[in-house]
Amino acid sequence: MYSKDDMILWSMIGSMIVDVGRLEVLAFSPEYLFKVFRRSSELGVNVFKESYKDVLEIINELKDGVEKEKIKNLFGDFKILRDLKNGIQKEKNLMEKENIKMCTYFCSDYPEKLRLCKTPPFVLYYKGKPLDNDFLTDSISIVGTRNPEDEKIIQFTEEIVRNLKQKLRYNISGLALGCDTIGHKITMEHEIKNIAILGQGLGTEIYPKENLELSKEILENEGTLVSELPPSIGVRGIYLLARNRLQAYLAEELLVLETGNKGGTITTIKAAFLEKRKVYIRNIKKNQTMFTLKNISKLTFISCYSDMEIIKILTAKPATLFTFKFS
Repeated sequence: MYSKDDMILWSMIGSMIVDVGRLEVLAFSPEYLFKVFRRSSELGVNVFKESYKDVLEIINELKDGVEKEKIKNLFGDFKILRDLKNGIQKEKNLMEKENIKMCTYFCSDYPEKLRLCKTPPFVLYYKGKPLDNDFLTDSISIVGTRNPEDEKIIQFTEEIVRNLKQKLRYNISGLALGCDTIGHKITMEHEIKNIAILGQGLGTEIYPKENLELSKEILENEGTLVSELPPSIGVRGIYLLARNRLQAYLAEELLVLETGNKGGTITTIKAAFLEKRKVYIRNIKKNQTMFTLKNISKLTFISCYSDMEIIKILTAKPATLFTFKFS
């Protein structure tokens, strides 16, 4: 019902941003956009081809509020939609030039884990090997601060990965400096494939530039670079935050090496808790200080691989030892 061009258009709409004071925010709520997409798909209505009256009937099912009005204005503004449609060919040309492939929400190889989450990407653009749904069940996401202070972090990560390498097929992270880089490099040394989820279109210059060679190594070692953004979209802070949820959605487990009480790692942790993923937090003073935050409770820290094994035994059921409470 929705063609590949239509799905590219959905991803373009989902990536639109606006300035609010000094902040950049997504122009439309991902949750609301997906509700319109899902409901229109159920009804067999292509919102890009039907009359505004028909589209409005679907939008009116949403809860009243500012976000609903934004979406109504979008589909009522034919110039904006026309301009976006005119940009589809540019994205397709860039995909061909840079050997970027795409997997839409309707494709059979679209990860089932993403279909089940609250705000799935309309499209996964990727370079390298297609994601293997079966292998995603044996995956971990190694994340943390861009500026780790503890000198034993590499030794700790090496021990964890060495013990997990017979069970792991994927490490899923964000190609960021610091902890992400450590996780990518050590897992590749142990012949574990890597998925790097980027906060930019895959047709733009790799961010951070210091990890350009690492991105090439990931591809050379049968890994994958992934983005939900159209290929021409450059990196922005809001995109880096948004991509963090995909790390938690795709991986079975989350390993936090080191972080503070702010930053992208916190958004990844929140997403992991909401999706009932097992979360392991390295037992260092810096991490323990972070979790004095009022909205987090009942966290278990690990200092070695054997701690992970104990937790897995105690949490054999889908529920975990960890809870996340919102104040």
